[in-house]
Amino acid sequence: MSLAKDNIWKLLAPLVVMGVMFLIPVPDGMPPQAWHYFAVFVAMIVGMILEPIPATAISFIAVTICVIGSNYLLFDAKELADPAFNAQKQALKWGLAGFSSTTVWLVFGAFIFALGYEVSGLGRRIALFLVKFMGKRTLTLGYAIVIDKCIDILLAPFTPSNTARTGGTVFPVIKNLPPLFKSFPNDPSARRIGGYLMWMMVISTSLSSSMFVTGAAPNVLGLEFVSKIAGIQISWLQWFLCFLPVGVILLIIAPWLSYVLYKPEITHSEEVATWAGDELKTMGALTRREWTLIGLVLLSLGLWVFGSEVINATVAPALLR
Repeated sequence: MSLAKDNIWKLLAPLVVMGVMFLIPVPDGMPPQAWHYFAVFVAMIVGMILEPIPATAISFIAVTICVIGSNYLLFDAKELADPAFNAQKQALKWGLAGFSSTTVWLVFGAFIFALGYEVSGLGRRIALFLVKFMGKRTLTLGYAIVIDKCIDILLAPFTPSNTARTGGTVFPVIKNLPPLFKSFPNDPSARRIGGYLMWMMVISTSLSSSMFVTGAAPNVLGLEFVSKIAGIQISWLQWFLCFLPVGVILLIIAPWLSYVLYKPEITHSEEVATWAGDELKTMGALTRREWTLIGLVLLSLGLWVFGSEVINATVAPALLR
């Protein structure tokens, strides 16, 4: 019963915030519709923080409110007074404009691609292969998660969603390692090795998301804003080369520094490498689905790096998915 009441308050809170802001006098110099639109925006943020329903539903409701109340939220009196101005048509056009954004489709494609890694088993195979050859020492296992040839760096250029990449491909493999050492979360045994490995996963996600423009959706959004506001076009290769010096330094020192500051109790073991080898044997040879995904991955990367002169390098790889 208390949970139901709590959820009701979470549902009402955004509406209360929006109502209060509507009652506040419009600040001097600000158009009334801009203040009302801001009220809806703040209410949406409150809803996403409290999350009584999924965030996507909250954002959809906010857009719907703006479209329905467009006369008060989107357009000024001058526009509405123009006989040639069709408010309903323009409001609907505004509401659907986001779906024409190349960035939106790139993010959508990212999750489809990440699902392909998980369903085909290719992501798990790559992870197990690296663990097999670098998992005998805890420090090298940390490097296997973070540095060149590691799980996340290999996937980052092709999967523009750190959530989908880490949660769908990397974490399912990493979570199997600590129990081999009797290391469990929310337990003192986490210090044995689990805490270090999970921290390495967080670091690898942060680095890979920053190193490639396609490593995280906010990178692409940022480039879109720069392009619209400043008129500057930054390519995939330019982004990568600019971040490369800092990225290489961080990749080299991050696992070692974490190892020194938060040294795990277990530093050597053959068990993880043996386990990874056994899992690879169980998986067998590359399947047809994995080979197909490899081909699409290479084609997508090629279009991201070299396709901007010929075709929209953001949309084309997403369509391949």
